[in-house]
Order: sequence, then structure tokens, then C-alpha cells
Amino acid sequence: MTIDRRVFLGGAAGAAVAGTLGAAAPIGPAALPDYVSGSVIQRLLDAARDGIGATDAAGRRIAKVPKGTYLLTRPLIIHGGTHLDATAARIVARFPATGVKHTMLLNAVADTTGGYAGRGNIAVTGGSWDPVWDFVQRGVLSQAPAMNVLTFVHTRDVLVSNATIWNVKWWHAIELNAVRRGTVSGCTLRGWIADPGAGLWHGEAVQLDLAADGTAWAGLGDRTPCRDILLTGNVCDASGSQAGWGQFTGSHTAYAGHVHTGVRITGNTVANTRWDAIGTLNAQNVRITGNTVTGCAGGIYVKSIQDQPLATVEITGNRVSGIGGRDAVAIRADAAGAPVTDVIVDDNTVDCAKVRYYGAVTPRAGAVLQCR
Repeated sequence: MTIDRRVFLGGAAGAAVAGTLGAAAPIGPAALPDYVSGSVIQRLLDAARDGIGATDAAGRRIAKVPKGTYLLTRPLIIHGGTHLDATAARIVARFPATGVKHTMLLNAVADTTGGYAGRGNIAVTGGSWDPVWDFVQRGVLSQAPAMNVLTFVHTRDVLVSNATIWNVKWWHAIELNAVRRGTVSGCTLRGWIADPGAGLWHGEAVQLDLAADGTAWAGLGDRTPCRDILLTGNVCDASGSQAGWGQFTGSHTAYAGHVHTGVRITGNTVANTRWDAIGTLNAQNVRITGNTVTGCAGGIYVKSIQDQPLATVEITGNRVSGIGGRDAVAIRADAAGAPVTDVIVDDNTVDCAKVRYYGAVTPRAGAVLQCR
């Protein structure tokens, strides 16, 4: 079952823009900052690939970006065994409408790679990443293509930490696609420009995806899901010029028999999302704990898909308040052969009038579902 498929991986731009970036007037090319070419960062990444430079505690070669504002016109390609330290950098984009993949960074993966076989042990630390700022300053926001910022596919052992990502148009701040052992920690994700042609549920700041036809950024469309994912200590909110994300995390492509497994979402602060704050789709062994959700359209929502049973969902110790028209906490078992079993929902601070269970949802032995 395909919930949705991305159709712009080859780089086609969107035809319209939902919203503008506040009241900032164009400053004109003459007043733009003295950009450093993004090719400088790519050379550092290639040097790390070639074994040049210091290593971090995990044995990754460090590509440390000097302080400056860098302009990308094509994706940065990060290789296995590399740690991109962008702590001192501001990185903006001026991608063409066609001809390149629309993500600011992508890991190196051969066309024949499937599963989690792409070379891993990759880290990205820090940086202020903004895919539309340059377009706004030049007064041509309508020319900004829909974008991801950090994308990882068919790989393993990925860490993204302490990055700040601003005002993404239509797609995702961070996409983990067919990733095993991926962590997103301490990141700040602010502002999203909604796609007028897709539902708000489509706007996940951190998307867990599988590599299917039409969604695999590189390598095979073999439907490999994500496994062993940790999202912890992140902040997801509006920016000064754009409203909040659709969701902090979720998925919108799913197939029976290809289940995300081992998803931990803990200690995050999520505010002002325009759909559910935290969602999982077709994921099992899920633990959603200790998150703070405020002022979102919906709260925490776990869902199965047709013909795919799920087991082990724990939603505990979360604080959920100020929810709009959707559920504050919900688990939905699809009616057709997709029960959700071994469930714990307990110790959450939540309005019980907005807690709901749909379909065949079964608690763990000895447990009672909160607010049932």
C-alpha cells in the first residue's frame, strides 16, 4: 500500500508557493553576503573520503568547515566514515529548478545499492541550514524549488546532531530513508512552507521513509524500511517568518511486509505543528516517551496499515496540551488485518477527552490503556 510517493526526486521545482517569508524586503544582489562556494565544503568531504584529516571517537574522518556563509548550487555528497562538522557555518542554497537532486546533502550511494549496504558511519554536526533564504533576499522566492536539507538512504550508523534548519519548502529537514541505526539529537527545526498540493500530514520535519520506486534518492527501490532510530532532545516549532511544520516526525509511504522497527522518540519539544506533533505509520517496537507537545493541531498518533499487524507500542510520560481539532493521543488499527498489540499508554499528562483508540488495539498483559 502506497500512501504517497514523491514525484520530484529528479529536481523538478514546484509550481506554486504557499506563503511568504514574512515582511523582509529583498536586499538585492549587491547587498548579499560574501558567499563562499559550496565546493569548498565538498572538497573537505572528498578529502575525508580519501583518508585525510583527523578522526573522531567513532573513527570518522572529520571535515571541519571554517566560519562563513556558504552557497550551494547542488547537493553536498557525504561519504561513509565521514564527520561533517559545520558548527561555525551558515549554509544556504540556490538550486536550479531542474538538473540536480533537491537536497542540500546526500550520502554517497551507488545505483545498485540496496538494503543498508551503502557505506555508513556518517555524522553531521551543527550548522545553520537554510534552503530558501537566498531566494527570499533576492526577491524570487517563487523560484525556490521544493527541498530536503539532510537526506540519508540505504545506509547505517548515521548521526545528525545540533543542526539548525530553517524554513524548508514542502519537503523535509531530515530524511532517514532505508537507514539502520540513525540518531537525530539536539537539532532545532523551525519553519515550514506547506505544499498547496498535499495534505499537512505530508510535512514531516524528520521523515522516516522506505526506499521504494519514486522515493529512493539513490540506489534501489527495494522497499527497505528504517530500523533502530532514535530522535531525542530536538526542538520543532515555527520560525519568525513561517508557521510550524506539518509534523515533527512521521511517514507517508508504507507497504505491508516492510515495517519500520525500533523507533524511539524521546525528550523532544514540539510546538505549533499544523497536523499531529508526533506520528508513526507502519512502525513497531515504538517507544514515544517524555516528549512535550504544545499548541499543535494533534498530539501523538500511531497507525497501522492494511494487512500489516504491529506489535509493541509504548506511549508514556508525555505532556500534551493545547491540542486543536485532532486527537491528543491516538492509536489506530486499520480495519483490514492490522491489529496493534502489546500496547502501553500510561503516565501521560493529557486531556482524556482527546485520547482515542480505533479498531483492534490490545494492551500488554497486565496493563491498562490510559483514558480508555
